[in-house]
Amino acid sequence: MPKPVYLNLQAPINQDVAVKVVAAVRTNLKEGMTELHLLMASPGGFIDPGMAIYKFLRAIPVPVSTYNYGSVDSVAGVIYCAGSHRVATPHCKFLIHGITWTFGQPTTVTEHQLREYIGQIEAMKRNIASVLAEATGKGQEDVEADITKSVTLTAEQAVQYGLVHELKTALIPAGVDVVGI
Repeated sequence: MPKPVYLNLQAPINQDVAVKVVAAVRTNLKEGMTELHLLMASPGGFIDPGMAIYKFLRAIPVPVSTYNYGSVDSVAGVIYCAGSHRVATPHCKFLIHGITWTFGQPTTVTEHQLREYIGQIEAMKRNIASVLAEATGKGQEDVEADITKSVTLTAEQAVQYGLVHELKTALIPAGVDVVGI
């Protein structure tokens, strides 16, 4: 039976979460999902799995709406941008910030390796800025500047920024099942 589906993503973004999101969406598509509503509260996480979720959601054949009901930070903001309709609660926030690279244990790198890491960081920043610029209508250079300086947006500021289309308190219709990721 065709139906809208509500998924709740309340977790840091990593490869395991990306696999679960894709699996949940694929399963629901097979079961006749007519639209996807992705409820989000995430501190962000790893960029590659986050970008994969974003690209997957943009490629599915049903409308996607995204909802921020807490904090959508870092790469979770990219996933949020997959929504053709983006909603936020009045007291939520968004964090747009620069790229972090974790080396783990003390690591020795060559000059060549360091330049390679910097190249990867710059490419990630451009990709994130491109997604945010497309979603908000802002110039990519402006978004890159915001990424560099780190910007925290309230719900109202996110509307002005172009990230959020609508503010509302009630996000889930009565009687709807919400599936956790």
